[in-house]
Amino acid sequence: MPTLQANDGVKLHYEMYGPSEATPLILLHGFTGSGAVFKRNIAALSQNHRVIVPDLRGHGSSAKPKAGYHVARLALDLQNLIDECALQKGTIRAIGTSLGAAILWCYSELFSTSAFSHMIFVDQAPLQNYLDDWGPELGNRGCNSFGALQAMQKSLIETPRLAHLGTISACLGYRSHPQAGDPSPDSPEWKEDEAFFMEQAMKGEGWWYGKLMADHTANDWRYPIQQNFGPENGSTTKVLVVASSRSGCFPAAGPLRVVSLINGNEEQGLAKGVTISWGGHWCYWEKPELFNHLVLGFLA
Repeated sequence: MPTLQANDGVKLHYEMYGPSEATPLILLHGFTGSGAVFKRNIAALSQNHRVIVPDLRGHGSSAKPKAGYHVARLALDLQNLIDECALQKGTIRAIGTSLGAAILWCYSELFSTSAFSHMIFVDQAPLQNYLDDWGPELGNRGCNSFGALQAMQKSLIETPRLAHLGTISACLGYRSHPQAGDPSPDSPEWKEDEAFFMEQAMKGEGWWYGKLMADHTANDWRYPIQQNFGPENGSTTKVLVVASSRSGCFPAAGPLRVVSLINGNEEQGLAKGVTISWGGHWCYWEKPELFNHLVLGFLA
C-alpha cells in the first residue's frame, strides 16, 4: 500500500491501478469516505487509465492529524500526490465527488487548471450555505447555516454513528428518494451498504470532521470557478458536471450552476451538465455500470 509524505510531514495513503503508461485518472472521494468507495468503478476505469485513488488526510488509511482541516490543505495534498507520482501536467484527468469537487476547485484557484485535461464534478454545488442570492433551490439540503453546522459538529463528536447514519441516508438515493423496487431496510443491500459506509466513516475522528465541514460549508466557489475555468481565463480543461434528481444533499440546480459559471452563461462551452435519476449523491456506488459508462463516454 503506497504512501506519500505531504510537505507538512503527514503521511497519506493512496492506491494505483491500471497500466503504468496509461493516462492518469485521479479519483477524489467525499466527506467521511475513503478511496474504497470507488471499488465498484476501478476495474472499468483502469482498463485504459492509470487510476490513482488517495485517502484524503483525516480519512481512510491516511494519517489523522489534528491540523489540516481545510479544503486548501487537501488541494495542496493533491499537488503533493501529483508530484509524488510524477504525473505529466496537461494530461491528468480527475473525478471529484462531493467534497472532492471542492478540492479540485480550490486546486484550480491555487495552481490553475493547466494540469488537467478533464475534470468531472459529482453532485456538489459551488456553495452549501444559504445567502440572499443562494437559497434552498440551490444550496445544501441539510448543512446550510451556522446553526445546522453546530448541530452536525455536536453530533459528530457525541453520537458519531448517528451522525454518519444521517449522511448515509442523505447520500444513497434509494434512501433519500425511494422508488418502487428499491432496496428496503430489511434487504441485504441496505444492510451491507450501511455497514460499509459506516466502517469508512468511523475511521476518522468526529472533531476533525466537524472542523473540515465548517471550512467546506463556508467556502463560496462561484467566483473562483468563473475566474479559473471561465472563457476569459483561457482554460482548456473540459468539464462534466453530474447532478442527481434523487440527491438528498443538493437539488440538481445547485451543482448544475457550475456549468453556466464555466461557460460564461453561454449555451455551449467547455462544460456540460447531466442530471441523472438512477442514483443519488453516491450514484457511482449505487449504479456503477451506468456511472462508469457516463464517465468513459465523456473521457473518450
